[in-house]
Amino acid sequence: MSSQHQSKTPQPTPGHICDYSQVADEGLAVLTDDSTDTKQEKSAEKAKCEEAKRWKVEEERLEAEQRKRAEEEEEA
Repeated sequence: MSSQHQSKTPQPTPGHICDYSQVADEGLAVLTDDSTDTKQEKSAEKAKCEEAKRWKVEEERLEAEQRKRAEEEEEA
């Protein structure tokens, strides 16, 4: 019997080893680098977020009103 353990899974050869941590990803750097945003872009994004929050609050208020009306109709 052989004293060496034979693995059933194929192992990569040394020629196929690649250290991907050293590969530069320029697209990722651009996507995550928001330091280049102008004040106007940041302001527009902030305004968009605030508008979305206002819409959500209004939708929740309308849903609560509808539930209240439905409950009142059931009681009547």
